[in-house]
Amino acid sequence: MNKKVFLFFLAMLSVLGIWAQGIDTQLSRHNFFYAGQSKQRRMFIVKDGQVSWAYDDQLKKGEISDAVLMSDDNILVAHQYGIAEVNQASQTVWHYDAPEGTEIHTIQPIGRSHVVFVQNGKPAKAVVMEIPSCRIVREFELPVNDKSSVHGQFRNARLTQRGTLLIANMSLGCIHEYNSNGQEVDRWTGFLPWSVQELPKGNLLITGRKGLIQEINRQGHVMWQMNTTEFGVTQPQKTVRLKNGNHIVNNWYNEWNKTPMDTLNAPVQAVEVDKDGKVVWQLRAWKNPDLGPSTTIQLLDEAVKRERLFFGEFNAQKPKLFVGPNEPIGKGKGIHPGRVAWVHAPGVATWDGHTGLWVEDRWNDQAKADALIREGVMQLTGETSPKKAWQALFKHFNKEHKRGNRGYKKGEMIAVKLNMNNAITHHDTIELNSSPFTTLALVRSLVHDGGVREQDIVLCEPSRAITDSIYNKVYREFPHVRMIDNIGGSGREKCEYYPEQIVYSVDNGKMAHGLATCIADADYLINSALLKTHSGPGVTLTSKNWYGATDINLLWRQNAHNNISQDKRSGKPNYKTFVDWMAHKDMGQKTLLFLIDGTYGSRDVNGAPNPKWMKEPFNGDWACSLIASQDEVACDAVGMDIIINEWPEFQSLNYCDEYLREAASIPNAPSGTTYMQQGKALNEPLGLFEHWNKEHRYTKIELKYKKL
Repeated sequence: MNKKVFLFFLAMLSVLGIWAQGIDTQLSRHNFFYAGQSKQRRMFIVKDGQVSWAYDDQLKKGEISDAVLMSDDNILVAHQYGIAEVNQASQTVWHYDAPEGTEIHTIQPIGRSHVVFVQNGKPAKAVVMEIPSCRIVREFELPVNDKSSVHGQFRNARLTQRGTLLIANMSLGCIHEYNSNGQEVDRWTGFLPWSVQELPKGNLLITGRKGLIQEINRQGHVMWQMNTTEFGVTQPQKTVRLKNGNHIVNNWYNEWNKTPMDTLNAPVQAVEVDKDGKVVWQLRAWKNPDLGPSTTIQLLDEAVKRERLFFGEFNAQKPKLFVGPNEPIGKGKGIHPGRVAWVHAPGVATWDGHTGLWVEDRWNDQAKADALIREGVMQLTGETSPKKAWQALFKHFNKEHKRGNRGYKKGEMIAVKLNMNNAITHHDTIELNSSPFTTLALVRSLVHDGGVREQDIVLCEPSRAITDSIYNKVYREFPHVRMIDNIGGSGREKCEYYPEQIVYSVDNGKMAHGLATCIADADYLINSALLKTHSGPGVTLTSKNWYGATDINLLWRQNAHNNISQDKRSGKPNYKTFVDWMAHKDMGQKTLLFLIDGTYGSRDVNGAPNPKWMKEPFNGDWACSLIASQDEVACDAVGMDIIINEWPEFQSLNYCDEYLREAASIPNAPSGTTYMQQGKALNEPLGLFEHWNKEHRYTKIELKYKKL
């Protein structure tokens, strides 16, 4: 057998082996954009198995380390010695040369007017640049290992859905997250990162230099990992997660190796691996077409929409709202109608975001939590002591409910509706629920300042579980306080319900109609909600907290959520369930005090508190706040404005103010709904609604801010 026949025979065996394994090798499997870090600065678009566009930079200087195909068909490219934007006519729209002694290996668009890139150097910097003028508008230094070369500092950075910048630091072996002011929001250590990206639900996908692909959560815990060396991928740089859960991982080949490539055994340029760890596609296009070494593979249907990317105030996103700033609606409630107290106590919450659970004593200051509650009721009532404040609250409530000008009486029950939405067992969880420290502070103040007997206090979460951290902390000091939750046991009472207690103003389908007996039987209610967003209605504050007082199932997927979420696209006015809960005689109308616990707060309805709050007055800390009011509408309005100010990009915030506009507009609700209470049409607003302006000021809501 001559040499040519032998080599052909080996090649056929290789092909047959691939077929036997069921591995697709067709170029047509995906439509993709491709760029490579090589001696030639080339980029390609492959569509239907053919190269439909190719770019070859004739300068022959540098290497393409990063390239981003955008939905307008233009491409941003970082090529070591500069960055540029090119169109598919192969014309340069603008370019910027890296300063002497520096290198640029990664770039991201910020809308149409700016880009952000990392500039390797001494010092290394993150840079925001206006385009096409190439005017530097902001820069801040990045930490590096002083012993590392400029070339080996950084390769990849990506913007997140919250408008921060993730940076893979090769020289320090870590991932940074920065805000636009250059403040490090978070850091994850112990990796060898080439690239990093944020996944849709907030986890990070890290491609490591030694073939390790890892998904971590924001506490730094590895949720999933894959070693690509098993598939012949020894130099991965970027990973694409497909919608079906598969991964495409590129494999870079170093053309500067002294040993020439073995063309008969050419390395793969990329592989697709399914969820079971099986290779289902291999890309080997070294001839007809020759795509060259791989740095970037980007699916064409995932072209970046530059208008949606923002970095802090650069291309800042704003939700669509029904009501503009300083356009008050409705009528205020309370001793001081429409007053909302916001008490800010930095240091009350100090969890590092990674270690242990946020509910541990080491991360929380009970004395400051006590001060939050006491100062909150004093600011709300205008009284000079917590004792006088509670007396004023009880007297006002009883007067409004035609019980006379009196305070609390022995034997009257006060039920505190907690928010334990992320607890279905009694075990403590890392997820955000009512704070045990704020809850204890509330009980302490009710007993010691308000003169309430502990046996007259009920802490309840009818739809979920009261966790051990709350139970143990309260029980140790106040063993006669009752605790009622959905599952009972271990010192908790199991919740019971009165059926058909909620009559909705419209036919609300299968929505819950039963009401917890501990809520219905109480003489006074305190609604203790949380400061966080929600993927449905946009925010989950005091009004959303009432859902947990109904006879819903512990498993949330088995419950109806009718008329809770707004029309986020067109903003069409509609009936809102929340308004009926706010108007119910045994829910919103029987509430002595509305509280929003913002000691931690969170951008996500589920999961651990995350991230820390960057805007004024928080400046990179947890929110460390408590919001208090007698006006549920005004209370939620302030909580909503704080959330919108911090995370305006959160997509579910569009038209999130609909339920407040409905409640404040009664009897002329924009949806045309006639809201009812006990069969009678409501004839006045349920409270005062207003959004603050750019200076965080209201015209009718009276916001009393106090920093401790």
